[in-house]
Amino acid sequence: MYSILATARGALGDLEELLLPVACLGCGAWLPTSTEARWCCAVCRSRMRPLAPPTCRPCRQPLDNWEVGRTGGQADGRAGCGFCAEWPAALAWAASAVWMEEGPARELVHGLKYGGWRAAARPMAEVMARTLHARLDAVDRLVPVPLGRRRQRERGHNQADVLARALGALAGIPVAEGGLRRVRETRSQTALGPRGRWANVAGAFAGGEGLSGTRVALVDDVLTTGATLAACAAALAVGGAGVVGAVTFARAAIPH
Repeated sequence: MYSILATARGALGDLEELLLPVACLGCGAWLPTSTEARWCCAVCRSRMRPLAPPTCRPCRQPLDNWEVGRTGGQADGRAGCGFCAEWPAALAWAASAVWMEEGPARELVHGLKYGGWRAAARPMAEVMARTLHARLDAVDRLVPVPLGRRRQRERGHNQADVLARALGALAGIPVAEGGLRRVRETRSQTALGPRGRWANVAGAFAGGEGLSGTRVALVDDVLTTGATLAACAAALAVGGAGVVGAVTFARAAIPH
């Protein structure tokens, strides 16, 4: 269903998105072209739930959901909480704007990723820019997570790249062209467990040029276990990037 929609949207192009009224991806209400709340109405935006403090300093996981590690989740070390304690040192931090299961977050993610609704990146980036500004203030470049060639052909775009460009325009941060590339195709992470996710993306990425010593934030739509972001961060670190963090629109709730 989504692949058919993506093909149709690609054929019509961006002109339709600018000229025609659209329905809110969260509740289906029609939005006139004059409104600033394109693709997501004000009511649905208010229903998105951010990750509330107290949170782990490295990964911003709410500490009431995960056991606190030996640093109490607040120190600068890597052992923050049960969620991120085993992340590699290459991924210094990660921050997400909202919970995937709350409000219209899932509809926005699926609309952008599978439905061809590239304009959905705008409200997603607005939430990220507003919620994650403290992290973004310490970033020099944004690097979207690369998508495999087959999936990019199917979808017509890389949702992480579209999201990174929308976020970069709002936050005034350049998007690194060719900063990271995928060197092998991987299976979809959706049906894999935590261990399977880490094995699936290990060695799947390679860092590009021009990021030596640069403070980088990887950009993706959803953080689940952090496996993909960790693999990307490791590749950037090998390529000489400085501090590597990650920002995502949503965070998926996974079992303790």
